[in-house]
Amino acid sequence: MSVLSIWLLILHAWLPPATHPYYISVTEVEYDRKLGTMGVSCKYFTDDLEEALKGGGTGKVDLSKGDRVQNQKRIEAYLLAHFRISCGNNPVALRFLGTEFGPDATWCYLEATGLARGSSVKIMSDCFYEVRKEQVHIFHITVDGERKSRRMVNPEKEFSLNF
Repeated sequence: MSVLSIWLLILHAWLPPATHPYYISVTEVEYDRKLGTMGVSCKYFTDDLEEALKGGGTGKVDLSKGDRVQNQKRIEAYLLAHFRISCGNNPVALRFLGTEFGPDATWCYLEATGLARGSSVKIMSDCFYEVRKEQVHIFHITVDGERKSRRMVNPEKEFSLNF
């Protein structure tokens, strides 16, 4: 092996990849029918979220170093426009709680209270479809301790599960 090949291998190992090769998000939904409450946790790649927010006409978005208050408002507006839930035939009024930023991923949290008892959960989401044609969403929905999962691939935008 030549010296050049060795240096290229070392350089490649030290440089982070420009983008990740897959586009996936994971959303956890916890619905307690007895209490009428719902908690939602969404895990997104930070660079995908920044790209989607930038597409909203806000220009460059930096979630790790930018204006935290402004970024929270952008994320809230984006999620409430692109992610919805219904229980039975009743739309759920989700309230944005905030985010946590990790090295590569951003967690977004929402909740709802005062929900009427429903036997089905309908998820509607087109998050990142406008920027990632390869986008895949994994949903884990737990209702009163019973967990069901579903994968949704662009262009799918909704599905329902009965509990």
